Amino acid sequence: MKSPLVIAGAILAGGQSRRMGEDKALLSLAGTSLIGRAIDRLRPQVSKLVLNVHETRNGLDAYGLPVATDSSSDHHGPLAGILASLRWAEAAGIPWLATVAVDTPFFPKDLVDRLAAAAQGQRVVAASSGGRLHPVFALWKTELASSLEQQIENGMRSARKCVALHDAGIVEWPAEPYDPFFNINERQDMTRAQQILSELAP
Repeated sequence: MKSPLVIAGAILAGGQSRRMGEDKALLSLAGTSLIGRAIDRLRPQVSKLVLNVHETRNGLDAYGLPVATDSSSDHHGPLAGILASLRWAEAAGIPWLATVAVDTPFFPKDLVDRLAAAAQGQRVVAASSGGRLHPVFALWKTELASSLEQQIENGMRSARKCVALHDAGIVEWPAEPYDPFFNINERQDMTRAQQILSELAP
């Protein structure tokens, strides 16, 4: 059952991909780029979709999404991307924003609905699997943009601490037979992703 809340979605692709050595968003998994997979999974769950990047990135404009660019020239981690995306949603008049990471190809297809179902009385609701919090996979009230900007200016860099600060609601997913929040950081993670895909195949 789709949530009655009006929710936009943001794909966070502003990381530096240091361990991978190339742009993870454009890596191909079974013939589809990671950003393509994120779009395919998130688009049906939200009313509008935006791509967050740290700076202009070659190859990403081909996907035809509006872009929310981090405001700082320094890499302030995912919080900077969440802030830029919240500002975009705020300007669009959308009251809620769901965020996901581009390097997590199996995030749940019911992510937004389940987060939204837990949102009553909350301003942030985050995902967890196997007892491990995934603060980038969260639902945020757009009105938090100004306070988040102030927190970043005051030195906050941890999305986990930000979620804790707002006493976020938590929604749990099972981590078996695979963790839906498995993310790709290194080459060996691509091998594991291929294995998960083969296990998912009918």
